Amino acid sequence: MLELEGAVEAAELPGGELVVAARGPLDERIAGELRATLIPLSGADGSTLVLDLGGAHGLDGAALLVICDAARLVHKRGARLGIVTRSPNVLRLLSDSGIDPLVDISPSLTEAMRR
Repeated sequence: MLELEGAVEAAELPGGELVVAARGPLDERIAGELRATLIPLSGADGSTLVLDLGGAHGLDGAALLVICDAARLVHKRGARLGIVTRSPNVLRLLSDSGIDPLVDISPSLTEAMRR
């Protein structure tokens, strides 16, 4: 069953990796919360940051802009933002946005942690 409202959660894994999980529709209603959670973590020196979109469906321009901003911030500190997704639509939107060189895309969180 598809969720009608988006949600964002953040956690630090035992190895110090930071994971932001976004689920449901990622649209203008959730973009502010996504920005408030993801952007501060994007500047955390030395920490691996992964955005888990495995439970997300739909991605509009407002949410995509937040992801692009986060990817650029992570890139400025010499790293790449990890993104978890299997969605062909999300993959296409990420590619069309031009941030491919700034992110590592994985089909699962387990695989993203191996990078």
